[in-house]
Amino acid sequence: MSILLTGATGFVGCRVLRELLADDSDEPVTVLGRGTPDALRARVEATAAWLTDTPPRPGALARLRYVSGDIERPDLGLSAADRARTLDGLREVWHSAALLNFMDAPALLHRANVQGTRHLLDLLEAAPAAELRHISTAYVAGRRSTGHVLEDDLSEDSGFMSRYEESKYTAERLLRAWSAATGRAVTVLRPSLLVSDRPAPEGLPGQPVDVLVRLVDQVANGWTARGHGLAELLRGGLRGDRVRVRVQADPEGTLNLLQVDHAARAMVRAAAAPADGPARVRTLHVTHPRETPFRTALDALATRYPGLSLSVHAEVGAPTRLERTLTEETWRHLPGLSTLRRTYDRTGFLRAVGDLPEPDPVDRAYLARAFSRTELPTAV
Repeated sequence: MSILLTGATGFVGCRVLRELLADDSDEPVTVLGRGTPDALRARVEATAAWLTDTPPRPGALARLRYVSGDIERPDLGLSAADRARTLDGLREVWHSAALLNFMDAPALLHRANVQGTRHLLDLLEAAPAAELRHISTAYVAGRRSTGHVLEDDLSEDSGFMSRYEESKYTAERLLRAWSAATGRAVTVLRPSLLVSDRPAPEGLPGQPVDVLVRLVDQVANGWTARGHGLAELLRGGLRGDRVRVRVQADPEGTLNLLQVDHAARAMVRAAAAPADGPARVRTLHVTHPRETPFRTALDALATRYPGLSLSVHAEVGAPTRLERTLTEETWRHLPGLSTLRRTYDRTGFLRAVGDLPEPDPVDRAYLARAFSRTELPTAV
């Protein structure tokens, strides 16, 4: 018996792999990714060493088998020999590989997130005993900004905030059609916006909220104030002056932020629990029980820049050029996230994880650590 994991070098996948290796099993885990097996091994082992405070359990890394492949190609780009080895005794498949970028072209997102899922499903036709765990996103709820999103909701009626969300929605539709046609069971795990307060060394997977840091860094490097580099102002270097910036967003908007390490542990635990109903497709919201106010995230971001003061306003009258640029860039990189007030049903998820403790709050202090991951911009 064996396990197949795609996306093992990604922000979520590397932590799922750590959880899969944490038990006492000697079951092989096949890691599929781009590059040679040796290069893939080097990336995985470097990430495993960084993630684990203590050395991995003896023999844990020996369970790993490395296979060159690409989800965007038919048969995942596997050679005939690798395909046979991967499918032999395959018991469980974790599909974590995906393209996560709100700015990417629709064709790129479709090829990775939709066609990639299609190629995996085609491969699984030759592994009828394998159970599929598909990592999706809670944001398949799209533009639905209010209300309580149920775990099995899947509708395009409200449209989508980004092409990324649409691609993940379409992938879930594929899964449901495949399950109905084959009678195969699928567990779909829908995490919210995952975060970490642990800095990642260069070359190891970053996190989605890094886009906020890069956004302000880019604005800081692209503007000047009072004849000095704005980056210098943001460092608090001009007699304690502060740059006050109004951000146009919903003052009551919230984000569902969840610690990625908790999410990975919960997903592996939930997937192992037996389904409690007749539905072939089990969908679980891997979300935080408490929403984080969007203004808290901005406040935490401001701690990175001693000279910056950010405030949230429903409308920003007569915006400065800096405010207009920041608002435009925020909407371009994070479309609609500042307008959400919705909550997420966790009924099936809580049954599946049993007595797993709830996560700690994702508060200002946690996010301030998360936002301090990268270097500040240089003065210009």
